[in-house]
Amino acid sequence: MASRYAQEGGQSLQQGQPAEAVKSFQKGLSIDPKDVDCLMGLVRAHLSTGAAKEAEGAVTRLLQVQPDNTEAQAHLAMLKAQAGDPVALVTLKALAAAPTAGYFERFNLGTLLADRGDLEGAKAAFEAAQVVAPHSVYPHFELGRIAVQRKDTAAAVTHFQQAASLAPQEALPHLMLSRAHAESGAIGAAIAAATRALEHAQGRTRVAVLQDLFRLYLQANGQDAARRTILELRELDPAQVRYVHLHGMACMLAGELAEAKALFAEALQRAPNQWDIRHSLAQAHEALGERAEARKLLEETVAAAPHEPGPTNDLVRLLMGDQDHARARVLLERVLEANPQDALTHLNLARATQPFDRAEATRHARQAQSLGASDDIVKDQAARLLTELSG
Repeated sequence: MASRYAQEGGQSLQQGQPAEAVKSFQKGLSIDPKDVDCLMGLVRAHLSTGAAKEAEGAVTRLLQVQPDNTEAQAHLAMLKAQAGDPVALVTLKALAAAPTAGYFERFNLGTLLADRGDLEGAKAAFEAAQVVAPHSVYPHFELGRIAVQRKDTAAAVTHFQQAASLAPQEALPHLMLSRAHAESGAIGAAIAAATRALEHAQGRTRVAVLQDLFRLYLQANGQDAARRTILELRELDPAQVRYVHLHGMACMLAGELAEAKALFAEALQRAPNQWDIRHSLAQAHEALGERAEARKLLEETVAAAPHEPGPTNDLVRLLMGDQDHARARVLLERVLEANPQDALTHLNLARATQPFDRAEATRHARQAQSLGASDDIVKDQAARLLTELSG
């Protein structure tokens, strides 16, 4: 009878229902307190939810019944090591290094070493876990995460692809694969992977996927898809001001300026202290030709965020249009103190300095050209300004 509850609990655990699994295992243990399968299932269920105290209690009971159970020993060693026991890590390493070591001995060591920043050791442990469990999704997933930390996007893509193929109904491998593709610049592949993740995502994971998809659609110039995505996010969390702001940005990029302005105004009314929303509203006013309103909002934004390059550079553009180069120069120098590598600020400071000091203007134009090597617009404008200054 107890074994039936062990099977039911195992099925619940596989289906991502740890609370139901715990109930089944506990029912089985009420019939047979020494049922090893129920005890092991209870340990795994508690570990899956991060319930360390409950997991340690269950694994201690299991070891009283079966002292030589190496998986249970590995779980206990990991729990004790996480609690700060220095001897437990040595124990876990010994268990994982044994010729007969199983999956959990090796995987637990990888988890612990990864948590402690030993990426090389963790990588070796997870690869060892793959040897004994080649069809397990988890080592591939963890190896993908390690590759991300090491900024090895090609390896990250490979591991997350394998994880996604092993667990096609799980959202997280597809989501991480999407992020790895995005990091490598493969926006189309990133959108495809995120779309697959969305088919299976629920709760917070669904929100994370939608947020990623929104950014990806904007990068791909897919305004209609971006709009659909942000509308779903707003439906999921109507109180989230950030989604109103992002909705406005999607409209702005689609050229729907009046709608964008209305959305930015709504967001600002709900969050009056957020300088980035005020900045977006200023940009919408300027795009609509409402220069006075734009300047007023930009002045307020720069006062609230004096070291942010975006608002200052937008305000400086208006100031220089009014021939107020001196004030523009003061504002830009303040921003450069905090952001010395910002190419656009160097470019605008070169323009603002040009009437006063051509040598200084040339220096900033060269800085802009160097720092803006990946931005064709800044690079080309800096080149033209340098030609003008040398004439």
